[in-house]
Amino acid sequence: MPEDDGIVTITARDIYGELRTLSFEVQRIGQTMDSNASRLDDHETRIRGVEKWKYAISASVVTSTASAIVALVQMTRN
Repeated sequence: MPEDDGIVTITARDIYGELRTLSFEVQRIGQTMDSNASRLDDHETRIRGVEKWKYAISASVVTSTASAIVALVQMTRN
């Protein structure tokens, strides 16, 4: 019975198999990243749209309030 002296043999077939597995995993991760990037772009577009409305509504409220105050002041002067 041979003694186990800690020697490990790795063949070219073993290395090739591991490289193929690694290659498939990298491809899968790349596809996942592409999918996530398109979702991220969609979220960015939606967030920018909400921010535009938020600031547009604030500006319109300030403008309409200021216009109403000016109109009231003019009415009270006459």
